[in-house]
Amino acid sequence: MRKKITRDGLDRFDLSILDMLQANNRLPHSAIADKIGLSTPSVQRRISKLEENGVIRANIALIEPAYVGNPVTAVIESRLTEDRSIVMDRAKRYFRNVDEIQQCYFVNGGVSFIIIMIARDLQHFERLVRQHFADNQDILTYRTLIVLDPVKTGMRVPLFDLND
Repeated sequence: MRKKITRDGLDRFDLSILDMLQANNRLPHSAIADKIGLSTPSVQRRISKLEENGVIRANIALIEPAYVGNPVTAVIESRLTEDRSIVMDRAKRYFRNVDEIQQCYFVNGGVSFIIIMIARDLQHFERLVRQHFADNQDILTYRTLIVLDPVKTGMRVPLFDLND
């Protein structure tokens, strides 16, 4: 089980490392070390610790969906039929396993989930909506919003106080 650490457990070196890795996770450890004034082995140890503790969740390539045949992006608001835990947990498990769902947030405020989904075209999107929402016994209502222009996308986390 991963140990959870808080911001209090991170120093300015950790934050600097994280900031650089967010911009380019292929940056050589020696380049990071030179930039922040630590040895390469120290940077390697810190990165390993950040990975072990779950601060760094994954090292991945962010792919542009349109370039690989998925130009349609939609935001979907859905509401569950019931607020019972068994229904919530079942829906969470279900949505985690839908490949076209890029992000899924369980939220409050009259909506159960906010979902970001990609599709090959509108016909594919309609099939996905029918399968995962219209015909899903746990979904009471849903609303789809087709993205016209993805003004800003990404997963970069702002890291403040790097000089503290």
